[in-house]
Amino acid sequence: MKICLVGHFSAPDEARKVIAHQLFQRASKDHDVEAFDLTRWSSVDTWRRMKLFGPDVVHYIPGASPLSFLFTRALQAYAGKETKTVTFSALNPFQSPSYGPYYAFSSASKRAIPLMKTDLVVVQSDQAERTYRALGCNVKYSVYSGVDLEKFRPVPSSDKEKLRLEYGVDPEKFVILHVGSVRKWRNVNHLIGIQKEADAQVILVGRSTTKNEKDVEQALRKAGVMVTNGYNPKIAEFYGLADCYVFPTTTTVGSIDVPLSILEAMACNLPVVSTRFGGLPRMFGEKGGFFYSDTANFCTKIRALKEGNIEICTRRLARPYSWDNIANNLYAIYQDLLEA
Repeated sequence: MKICLVGHFSAPDEARKVIAHQLFQRASKDHDVEAFDLTRWSSVDTWRRMKLFGPDVVHYIPGASPLSFLFTRALQAYAGKETKTVTFSALNPFQSPSYGPYYAFSSASKRAIPLMKTDLVVVQSDQAERTYRALGCNVKYSVYSGVDLEKFRPVPSSDKEKLRLEYGVDPEKFVILHVGSVRKWRNVNHLIGIQKEADAQVILVGRSTTKNEKDVEQALRKAGVMVTNGYNPKIAEFYGLADCYVFPTTTTVGSIDVPLSILEAMACNLPVVSTRFGGLPRMFGEKGGFFYSDTANFCTKIRALKEGNIEICTRRLARPYSWDNIANNLYAIYQDLLEA
């Protein structure tokens, strides 16, 4: 199978790039794969290479929107053969909540999308499935957020202590981790209350791709939350030194439907306290150390975890979402689409 993956292939410092890198790496083992890097979309050579490649499938990774539908259909036409097109449901398409709800489309877009939609939209949440079906799209539910089970794995207690000393974290504290943008839309302000009430050390590992909101960062630091900035290739070490992962995000502009950080924390067998966000309820029940909660009740869940009477087996829950499994599921989807 000849697959053209369209996305951003620079340093994998946020979800869209991680997904693009992982799918390219896995697909290249068994299929002919071409990467169409969107940072070079205006390059004549980039388009020429894609045409010479002659893909069976063009898969646009960053998201399904009117613009991405139109762009992908242009790639399909330029390929000059019976190419099939696939898009993922929106991968954090808006950079500001001022744009409105996550899956909101203008009336003009709703009329235009049926005319330029791709052959398939892959979704990983109930909300996305309802939205794209209502727009007349051919929709397939399949989780496309994955995790590297070799990179993210549990660490022995001795290694956990060493990591804490290395990063200047009190070895005696119960450590709570969140990985994500230092911005209001991520709802990280709730980490302040956790820091004050849970008798714990909260760590927020920021993203390099989104600029920190200084007032949010200052308030977090003032409360005692440890905030790191920039892309960290050793991100697995932060999961390794933590006791618990929290995900306080509520607004859908704050993350993709299945946050990669939650899967990474689970792969490290950390207990997770999360809002009922995106596609998570469809994937995980409240078991094995995975808990849903309103942010106001996070501390209650955390105190229960600190008592240590709960069996934690979140790594087992994350195993089905290894990148190899995610890629194999997508190959099957491609094949079904080509046969249809």
